[in-house]
Amino acid sequence: MYLNIGIDVSKNKHDACILNENGEQIGKFMKLTNTRTSLDKFLEQIKVISEKHGAEVRIGLEATGIYWYSLFSKISDDHKISIYNPTQIHAFAKVNVRGSKTDKIDAKTIANMLRFGNAPQTDYSDKQRLELREYVRFHWKLTNKKTNLKKRFKRNLHLVFPSYDQVFKNVFTKTSIEILSQSPTPDDILEMGEENLLELMKKASKNHIDKEKARELIAKAEDTIPSEILKESSLFELQIMLDMIENIEKHLDSLEKRIFAIWDKVKDKHYIQTIPGISEFRAAMIWAEIGDIENFKHPDQIVAFAGLDPKVRKSANKEVIGGPNKRGSSTLRWALGWAVQESKNVNPVLAPYFEKKIAEGKHYNTARCAASKKLIRIIWSVEKSKKPFQIPSNLQSS
Repeated sequence: MYLNIGIDVSKNKHDACILNENGEQIGKFMKLTNTRTSLDKFLEQIKVISEKHGAEVRIGLEATGIYWYSLFSKISDDHKISIYNPTQIHAFAKVNVRGSKTDKIDAKTIANMLRFGNAPQTDYSDKQRLELREYVRFHWKLTNKKTNLKKRFKRNLHLVFPSYDQVFKNVFTKTSIEILSQSPTPDDILEMGEENLLELMKKASKNHIDKEKARELIAKAEDTIPSEILKESSLFELQIMLDMIENIEKHLDSLEKRIFAIWDKVKDKHYIQTIPGISEFRAAMIWAEIGDIENFKHPDQIVAFAGLDPKVRKSANKEVIGGPNKRGSSTLRWALGWAVQESKNVNPVLAPYFEKKIAEGKHYNTARCAASKKLIRIIWSVEKSKKPFQIPSNLQSS
């Protein structure tokens, strides 16, 4: 016999409901907070109730943001816990619960989900993977921030020195950054002169002297027409953004060291990195998001988890299938997209598949999305079989 305890989680307080196997509520709704006193009292109460009914306790939590972490850390020491995301709870309630929605109703819904076993259990016992996932997601956010800063940097640079990027195609090389830090405007370059510019380039590029590039930059500085509008604000922003980009890159380096430190401890048990084109870093990102492959009975479940399953709209007798619904893990979608980008030319399965989609006239992003789904199936296969990637027999002869 089981006591099914559903807990609806919020920032400062949580509501709990206890149901027996027949769905009958035992006692009143309980309230608890993220304090030792409250949780100890709650655990003592459910211990007394379970002994009275001779029943085993199982607990379900709603994964609301970060607010369930403390609760899980404390309760999981003594009890088995199932974690349900809000989408699962909403879908169950839509079918089984009438009308209104409150925290108490949600707690009762979660208890019923435990009773019926209507949702897959997610294993959050691996704290090491949760740490890795947190590092990976922060790395993703910082990378996006750096990308956006670089876009604005190039926009401002065009206002200050319109033809600079015709000389330095990549304005973020070490030599280019050193020049822009000291002499960001055409007037600054002309005042510096060819000799000093060459010396600066020599120091920044470890004695690599490119006289032609220096002369080309001076020629552009003499001939370009910088904007006098927004000049001061653009220059001010350029200097700040240079500092911000440099700091973000340092933080990304530190994050990557932490990511690899965890991945190196567990990678021998995994095979994602054996797939051609998948780097160790990308494999760590993907595993951090997917977790235990045994939670997924079919690769389509991972497709849905990543939000790559299509939107389906039904109206009367019509069914319209659209692009990816994007309701899953955005970090996983991003990691898979980049994994495809990095492996589409070297992977013996993905390369021809991607090229086939392009040949069919598919948009590049559509082809990449399709290849991401294909990659998910490969990942599921190697992780499920616990064997390194092998080229399919039908492709070996070619």
